[in-house]
Amino acid sequence: MSGRTGLLRRRPTAPAPAAAADSTSHLERARLTDGVQVHPPVADGEPWVLQRGEHQYFRIGADLASLADRLDGAHDVEELADGLGRPWTPETVRQGLQALDKAQLVARPQDGPPPRRSTGRFKYVPPLTLQFTVLRSGVGLARLINRLRLASPRTLGASVALLAVTGAFVLVGRSAHAVEVLSRPVSLTMLLVILGAVSVTTVAHELGHACLLAHYGGRPGRLGVMFFYLSPAMFCDVSDAWRLNHRQRAHVAMAGIFVQLGASGAAACASGLAGDGSAGDMLMLFSLVNAAAAVINLVPFVKLDGYIALMSYLDHPNLRADALSSLRERFTGLLTGATGRGEATARGGSRDGEAAWLPWFGVACLVTPVLLVVRGLGQWLDALLSLGYFGLTLSTSIAGLLAVVVGKALFGLARSLRGTRPRPLRVLGLALVIAAVVFGVSRVHVTTTQIGAYRVTDGGQVVLTVPTGPDGRDVRAGDRVELVEAGLILRRPLGEATVVAPLRGESMVPLTGLVPVDADQVKVPGRWYTLRVQDIPKAQEGSVRLHPRSVSLPRWAYERFVQPFAAPFN
Repeated sequence: MSGRTGLLRRRPTAPAPAAAADSTSHLERARLTDGVQVHPPVADGEPWVLQRGEHQYFRIGADLASLADRLDGAHDVEELADGLGRPWTPETVRQGLQALDKAQLVARPQDGPPPRRSTGRFKYVPPLTLQFTVLRSGVGLARLINRLRLASPRTLGASVALLAVTGAFVLVGRSAHAVEVLSRPVSLTMLLVILGAVSVTTVAHELGHACLLAHYGGRPGRLGVMFFYLSPAMFCDVSDAWRLNHRQRAHVAMAGIFVQLGASGAAACASGLAGDGSAGDMLMLFSLVNAAAAVINLVPFVKLDGYIALMSYLDHPNLRADALSSLRERFTGLLTGATGRGEATARGGSRDGEAAWLPWFGVACLVTPVLLVVRGLGQWLDALLSLGYFGLTLSTSIAGLLAVVVGKALFGLARSLRGTRPRPLRVLGLALVIAAVVFGVSRVHVTTTQIGAYRVTDGGQVVLTVPTGPDGRDVRAGDRVELVEAGLILRRPLGEATVVAPLRGESMVPLTGLVPVDADQVKVPGRWYTLRVQDIPKAQEGSVRLHPRSVSLPRWAYERFVQPFAAPFN
């Protein structure tokens, strides 16, 4: 789900820098900027809406909407006041025009002819999202969805909820088997099938948003695929939901999550019927993946459906931006001793009932994305590094993106101090706190290992394969290693072994065991060694952890992300 809104009465868009130097002559016979539409309320008590382009919506009152609807460039301020009648006066008309002008909704002489609307399917959305439009939806798609609907949204919602609850009971009842499925590698065929099924579910997720929006009388926008912070995903533009009331907008935001939960429940029930075996395991894994995606989507501190649902239900557009602004204001007040409401109040972003929790919401918005990336990178880092410079480049890119996000947040806090006079003692105190945090982080130790793989040969011999590359270290006779069965999410220890001797020189080794996927046909450069084990592991193939070490966090980061790139030049 995508889309954004501006709230004219709460957070007017600042005028462009050049606007201050321009006269207001263009407001004497004002006209709306090309492409701006005036939408009446969808229900009694709801605001009027001004739409600019595909994604920006401004909620306004009925009086300002009446003024905007008359802006055709043919009437001056006096004529507009006469046409609107009391209580409008030329002065109030000018005030209304200035508000619209600040939001860049009034055409300016230097604007020239309206820009051609881009018909390209590719679209870049800062900071790191690339969208490709597959289907240009709209009113036609909305009508088609309503015609094909087999039941009312209430009935469909109840059915999906029943499926989700039943599936949850099935997963709880088979939790031991679920842990086993998550702890062992999957075949390449199973992984591809699951990824294909998840892609279909993702499309259904986006269509869920579109279907409910169409039911409420809205118009779904573009539908397509995108790379969202280096991850493939789907999108459906439902910006038109801003014409609905706050409960309906929350329902539209939650519709996709309901689809995922329903798919998860249906797959869990099917896995219970299929029982143990590849089909049942595939269905269970598909169910767990969808359940995990739905839970992550519910997190309200990142710009996913859970955040949009919360923002809509609270009827607080730009909630995240206002929370971060409130956090910056508190940070500035802490250093300057000011207690005013400053930036957030000037922008109209906070209300009395929100003053206590809004900055804490901003803290959560800063911390949660970092935790998600760190958790995901930590889960897959060893496997990525076993893929050589390709995996190293990918993991380093993700870590670099995380550093950019953190740096941007810190820069925003520092920028909020411009034009203020912090108290020296408070600045000194903050510096001491930062120094203490940096020192504490530098003292944190993490356990690092090198990843390898084992397999049991037909003759009962256990052999070790270790990839060569940027993360490789010498393996010597007598080294102790840990045998592990690693799945997509969980790991299960199988025992220990001792390296006996190299089996043969460097050659190509299969990827199986290095990543939690059975992929013998994919190979990377590596070396073979023989292992001595007390008991032959039941799993014929698995993962191995070598060279466990406890190192400081800065040294770990240097060895993982910097040193391998410098190695070829040493």
